[in-house]
Amino acid sequence: MSIDNFPRTLVTFTLAGIMLLVYVVNPAIAELSYIFLAPWMHSGWPHFWNNLFIFVPLGAWVENRVGWLTFLTFAIMIPYLALSAPVAFGYGELSRGASGLTMAVSGYIVPVSLTNLSERLDSISLERRELFVWGLKLLIVLYLAADAYMTVKRFFGFEPRPDGVAVSAHFTGLVTGLLWFAWRGGRHGIFDA
Repeated sequence: MSIDNFPRTLVTFTLAGIMLLVYVVNPAIAELSYIFLAPWMHSGWPHFWNNLFIFVPLGAWVENRVGWLTFLTFAIMIPYLALSAPVAFGYGELSRGASGLTMAVSGYIVPVSLTNLSERLDSISLERRELFVWGLKLLIVLYLAADAYMTVKRFFGFEPRPDGVAVSAHFTGLVTGLLWFAWRGGRHGIFDA
């Protein structure tokens, strides 16, 4: 097996490593550390694990799709935007964690996956293995779409906001991911977004 067969996910695993390092070091929350480290800080093991569980596989997929430099730019800008925009525009409070980034990746992946599915729908064979793979992909997309739907309901007050969850950062990340898909779709075509 050659090295060309391995996925190129250096950015995803580097950012996951930074999250792990910041979690282990657990710096004191001061103004300077908060400004620079807030997207990579977590409020506990469940928060850290939930973000990494979503970010690593989805981030790796997006990184392989769009390239490492494009993904690096996206993955550095979005978490800072998702945490600062709610405070700057008055619709949320200070928070921390990579949840905005994971929601942005989800917001990008759902429309990409649906357009890919619609493009290939007529060419899917009825072989058991391929049906299983497409069924699994569809379940993942449905889970991400349901999570996004819950975020929207919580943001607009149709569902209660859970304590300790930065719904405004989640919502900002989700909208940013959808906008990134729309921008890339306009630039590269809807099926190559």
